[in-house]
This record gives sequence, C-alpha cells and structure tokens, in this order.
Amino acid sequence: MKSLQRRSGCAAPIRRYHASMPIAVSPDRPRRRLPRISPFLTHLWRERLTRPGQSVIVGAAVSGIAIAYPDRMAGTLAFSFFAALTLVAVVTAMRKPRVAVQRLMPGRCMAGELATMTIRVRSASRRTLVDIGAYEYRLPRPLRLVEDPKYIDRLPPGESHNFEYRLYVPRRGHYFLPGPSALSTFPFALAQAKRFAPQPHRLVVYPRFQPLRRLRLGGGHRYQPGGVTMLSRVGESMEFVGNREYRFGDRVRDVHTRSWARVGYPVVRQYQQEFLTRVALLVDTFVPWRWRPIVRRGGQGLDLLLRTRFVWGYDQEMLEANLSLAAAVTDCLARDDCVVDLFAAGPQLYHFESGRSLAHHENILDILACIEGCRDADPLAVVAPSFHERLRQTSSVIALLMGWDRRRAEFIASIRALGVEVKTIVLTDDERQSADAVAAGATHVTVERVLAGVEEL
Repeated sequence: MKSLQRRSGCAAPIRRYHASMPIAVSPDRPRRRLPRISPFLTHLWRERLTRPGQSVIVGAAVSGIAIAYPDRMAGTLAFSFFAALTLVAVVTAMRKPRVAVQRLMPGRCMAGELATMTIRVRSASRRTLVDIGAYEYRLPRPLRLVEDPKYIDRLPPGESHNFEYRLYVPRRGHYFLPGPSALSTFPFALAQAKRFAPQPHRLVVYPRFQPLRRLRLGGGHRYQPGGVTMLSRVGESMEFVGNREYRFGDRVRDVHTRSWARVGYPVVRQYQQEFLTRVALLVDTFVPWRWRPIVRRGGQGLDLLLRTRFVWGYDQEMLEANLSLAAAVTDCLARDDCVVDLFAAGPQLYHFESGRSLAHHENILDILACIEGCRDADPLAVVAPSFHERLRQTSSVIALLMGWDRRRAEFIASIRALGVEVKTIVLTDDERQSADAVAAGATHVTVERVLAGVEEL
C-alpha cells in the first residue's frame, strides 16, 4: 500500500480512470489486458475533445513538423498558437459541471429498431451554466447512438433540459448500459468537461418479427388439474357440480346464501375444474457447422458465380430467423388467450410457462432474446424427457425445427403416438430436406421468407 502511495506522475490519474471505468461485459468472460496508456488516450480523444478540438490537435501535430525547418517552411508559429489554445481549453475543462443527470429509456425493444433515449440535465449551480450537453459513452457493442452529442447555450439555475437521442440496436440480446454523462464545452468548445452519472440499465432486445394474421392449429381444450386456482378464467364457463362447506380461501362470490340459511353454516358453490387450451412450443436451436454461400450484390450469370464465396462456419442467420418465427407464434398465441409452454435448448435448457395469469408475452420474448445456438450436439435429446412429461395436459404442439432428418422425424412421430396434435414447421434452404418434410406433413419455410415477414402458417 505504501509503495502505491509513493508513485506519482501520470500513472495516478490513469489508475483512477481504470477504477471508475464501468464494465459492460459478462463477469465470466476473461478480461483482455491492454496497456494502461491506451484506454486513457482513447478516453481523452473521444470523450474529452470535441470535433473542433480534435482538428486543433491535428493542426498542432502538423505544424509541429515545421519547427524542424524554420527557414524552409512558413507558419512555424502556428504550433505555439495551437498548443496554447489546446492547453487553455483542457485546463478549463477539468472542472466538472454542477448538474444532476438522469436517463429515461424503455427496458425492451425490437432488434433493428431505433430506441428513444432521453437524458435529463438539471442545473445544481447558483449561476447560469453555459454550453451544456449530455451524451451516453461506452455503449456495449453493437449499440450506438445515431446523433452526435447535443448542447444548449444556457441553462438557468434550478431548471432542466431534455436531450433526445436515438439508439440503434441491430441484434437481439441483453445489454447493460453504464450511464449518461453531462458535458460542458465552455469556453472555446475545443475540450469538454464531463460528469459521469453511473446508472446501470438493462436493455432487452428481442427478435424482430411480424405479427401473424392466422395460425392454423389443431387440438382443443384439455383438463388442467388445479388450473382454476392457478389460471385466470377468461371466456370459459364452468359447470356447476354442487355445494360444499366453506373453506378458508374460498371466494366470497361463490357463497350460496340460501343453503347457508338452511343448514346454519357457510356454504359455497362447487364447480368442475376448467378445461384450457395449452400449447407446447418447441424451438430448435441446433445449427451445425457447414459450408454456407455468401453472395455479393450485383452481377448475373458467370459474374454472379464469381462473386459467390463459400464460408465454413456457423449459420447465425438461420438461428435468428427461427427465433423470429418463435416470437411471431407466441405473439399470436398470446392474442388467442392460450397457455404456452416454451421449450428450447441451447447451452442450457429453457422451460417457461406463459399465458393467462401465469406470465406475460414479454417474459417469453426475454428468453428468446438470450437464447444461444447449440453447435456441438443435437439438443432434442435434452428436451425430450422434460417435454414428454407435459404432453398429458397439452392440447397441441408447435415444433419449430431447423432441418429435417431421421431423428427429428422419429421425435415428431413419438409425440403423435401419444394422441397429441402436432404442427411441424421446418426452416431450411435444403431442397432435399424440404421435400422430405413436406412429404411427412410438415410446413416448409425458408430463411428469406421469414426475414421478409410471414403472415400465415
């Protein structure tokens, strides 16, 4: 500890910068060791200097070359001018603005859209603040703000101002935003003072999908043991069975006053348990490594063939299309007031119940936002034991598969053998697999069709 206190120079502010720097990555991921000076200079260039200030720094560097040739190059005094201007701006920008910062933004959004971010800055000074702005730096990749930092000329004491930004979210996932910063470019708008407000915020980006207008689904209502106490009754009528003695926890609306007056103790009506529509949604996440074509835009015939190259890798586009299709199906089932059991297996098994009073459709979208693909082994073997336990209470099954082979055909046949209606949707671009899937009674869709928007299944 004493050895750290004895050190002086530029290492001290660099250590303070590293200690205050928020981490927006997973704690399980190992940190990449960088030189101490590299993030500090990056922070100084991107967050402490404005664009005019960066131009001045570049001008100072270029004019510094002229010092070595004072007799041959004109304008050697420009280096002194640029250096003095930058020094005054940097020294002035060391004082943080006295403001309170608050960020307002939604917790969920769809991939490929622009989320609205509002940064509210309120003055905490007794004087009028000049050249005040706000911005959100150090966003996790691939998030980015569309606009550059915004500023206002004056902010009177005690008043506030809202800065509106648009946040572009290209891919689904869970992202953690560190917090906004208040900025001040006084006096020359070359360097800016910054007050960072740590406000961790989780942003859930669910897959992009187009709502389905129609979903042809077989099956009907099935008996749910204990479903009345767990699920909300919407639209169904229960059959009256008889009366029984009142028990603690029974609803007051079920009290039968005539029977109570006749026997002398509270009596309630007894109904038969409710029959509900319960749908099991099976999402396939197994995408093996394969050769996939990447076609550049433009060209026809031989030129198109020359522009096509094959890459050995993981087909992320197919997984995103399948999850987008799953989001559209769950949205349609939520509008029909069904109970949905979501089964998905990636690196870990996901099982979630939604519908009625259990959970909302947004909770399923949260799970679809964080599901990762399975590359090593087929996850159907992991899903099968837990999946077959739920088939007694399931009205129908929707299987979203990425490909068609013997194992998947046997898995679908085992479900139908139990008397459960199955709707199989096979997502593949392979002509042979699509022909076999259609011959087995499945619905075939392509990745291009899903990304363009499917309206009916």
